[in-house]
Amino acid sequence: PLIAWGRGSLDSLGRQLVGPVIVGLVALSLLVASGMRDPYPLLAFTLGAFVMTSIVQELAKGVGARRRMYGEGSLMALTRLVGFHRRRYGGYIVHVGVVLLFAAFAGLAFRREYDVTLKAGESVSVADPFGRRWTFTSDGVYADRVLNRFATGVSLRARPDGGAPRLITSEKRQHFDTRGLPSFEPSTEAGVLVRVRQDVYVVLGRVGSDAGETTQLRIIFNPLAVWLWVGGLVMALGGAIVMWPRAEPRRAAGPGGTPLRHAHATPSEG
Repeated sequence: PLIAWGRGSLDSLGRQLVGPVIVGLVALSLLVASGMRDPYPLLAFTLGAFVMTSIVQELAKGVGARRRMYGEGSLMALTRLVGFHRRRYGGYIVHVGVVLLFAAFAGLAFRREYDVTLKAGESVSVADPFGRRWTFTSDGVYADRVLNRFATGVSLRARPDGGAPRLITSEKRQHFDTRGLPSFEPSTEAGVLVRVRQDVYVVLGRVGSDAGETTQLRIIFNPLAVWLWVGGLVMALGGAIVMWPRAEPRRAAGPGGTPLRHAHATPSEG
């Protein structure tokens, strides 16, 4: 999108790419300095920074041009810029969604899983991919029957270091028919704590038959998982902007509703 078809030159392209290249290299340096060594996430995040900077740069140029020409505010200039050039800037928004998707996929490379066994009142401490410690405390097992299913679940209080505790529940569910017979294989409902940096999953594996109701659990940290959804929504928004129909200009109607043709007046016609 940075190359003007048939009118581009290596000099102009080079000037446009200076900023994105610098930002990409800075992002790469910061990631390496933070301890990241896996080449595939490094490549994904570096290219993502490069592409995102290119898009922001193009939007900033367009908004700046409208502000100088029409004296519009930044928000109005951005709205009209996208509205008048839907295919171009809608395509840029789709590209933003793709960058977010690739960043989320790269983040999932650092997923962490822990298999733990807890009784009611017991706790376990584990580290997430960002090095932060989390403490999970079991509130015990519960059983519930609702409509056409019977559920056995466990409640955990999840507390990150320096943060407030949040309740996460995971269940094993058995559905049954009107005769009380099982209608499907038992299913597992994972407990999910959604955050900007990562999603925290708790999956109930098995409930023991002992008096202490021992539960086998899997705790999963998925970095940047929420950005899969955000990226998909941004792509859908960009696609809608690209495909949104343009309003056809109306023609003035003459007698009987017949559209008037544009005619050039002659001096004799006044």
